[in-house]
Amino acid sequence: MKKILIIDDRPKRKERHLSKEALAQLAILEDKEMLTTSTGFENLSENLDSIFKPFDMIAIHNSYLSNLGIYGEVTEYIKKSEKYLIVFSGGIPQNTILNKGQQLNINSTDFYTDKLPSFIESFCNESIITNPLLKYLYGDSWKLTLLLQYRYLLWKYADIKKINVDKEYKLAKQLKSILWDGNINKSIEDINKEIELEKERRINL
Repeated sequence: MKKILIIDDRPKRKERHLSKEALAQLAILEDKEMLTTSTGFENLSENLDSIFKPFDMIAIHNSYLSNLGIYGEVTEYIKKSEKYLIVFSGGIPQNTILNKGQQLNINSTDFYTDKLPSFIESFCNESIITNPLLKYLYGDSWKLTLLLQYRYLLWKYADIKKINVDKEYKLAKQLKSILWDGNINKSIEDINKEIELEKERRINL
């Protein structure tokens, strides 16, 4: 069984966003030891591996990371591990997938939703095996969503290398790394074919 850790230095935050039913479901998941919640750990920076080792996914509020000055340290740790990281905050204006799908930066209102308990249970029971953060953000149609985003950028700039907006260039690189491991150049015609195949696959599920 997999396990998830949520670190939020303001535990009342989730109560503002989640229904009573969802909060009760989270409490049950804690009883089953699928979920652990914490307001923080002493000397986290010095003990990242020992604290994070039991968990397969870690969700941390950005203010906690910022106050400790360990955002970079935590993201580097996640890159080297096979774990997943969710960084959530009300100050995050755009939900973003990073590090080839290993990290999700997400607004608190999109993280603390009533689908959170079912996602945790599915992930811990290994019903979700691949791309769990993409599935949490976009649902089962995550691949179609990413293909449409990449097609739009390719249509807008004709060539990804010509993107002159830093945020869009980074997005294009992330999409390419997730969809094709970053090594393949695709034309709009190629992407259109993949979009149609993905639509057919979704219909036949």
